[in-house]
Amino acid sequence: MNKKLVLLFMLFSFLGFAGFAFAQIITLPNPLCPGGAGSPGCVQSFPDLITVITDYIFTLIAGLAVLMFIWAGILFVTSAGNEGRLGSAKKATWWAVVGTAIAIAGKGLVAVITAVIGSPP
Repeated sequence: MNKKLVLLFMLFSFLGFAGFAFAQIITLPNPLCPGGAGSPGCVQSFPDLITVITDYIFTLIAGLAVLMFIWAGILFVTSAGNEGRLGSAKKATWWAVVGTAIAIAGKGLVAVITAVIGSPP
């Protein structure tokens, strides 16, 4: 009982001093503007950040699509009339087309949503 009373007293003592803490206002630099507020490539708003992210993802998917088309071409050339390998090459081409279509549709969807919502003034 005595330990609980001491612990309770210490708890209320420390919580009582919490009201005397004064916080200083801290301003942090924008990590998305390495050269300062007016530098090129500076991201100042959330819609700009979404645009930068979607452009990066679209570039990555476009590069992967090119690699998939090259791989499918190699499979076509090396199939030598083998139906199994020819089917594999057709399947690789099909999935490269599907991936490219999804990337284009995703970029278009972001553009449509941005046009509908609009950017804040």
